[in-house]
Amino acid sequence: MLMEPMEQFNPNLDVARRNIRIAIALRNTNFSEVARAAGLSRNAVSQFVSKRTTLSYANMLKICDVLDIPIGLLNIEDGVTEGRLRLQKALDRLSTEKLAEALKDIKIQSED
Repeated sequence: MLMEPMEQFNPNLDVARRNIRIAIALRNTNFSEVARAAGLSRNAVSQFVSKRTTLSYANMLKICDVLDIPIGLLNIEDGVTEGRLRLQKALDRLSTEKLAEALKDIKIQSED
């Protein structure tokens, strides 16, 4: 099932909707292109963003994959920003060892 009927107000869904709108704008794309790339109907994406329906977790993951954003950012108020997306890309490119080294340095600095 691509769309699920709206059951009740959920503030996390509203945050996710805003963040998806922002991500679409930052990626300089539109609902139709995102929906097509995710294998969904344009209607499914636009109705979700306009608060008429919800999406399954699997379909949210598809949208995040298309927009190249971590799903964890969707539930954070103002979680999708150009800076956060660039930082995520940089973190994704780091090897496990380099990431551990960077986190160690951050921990040391925060303890001072």
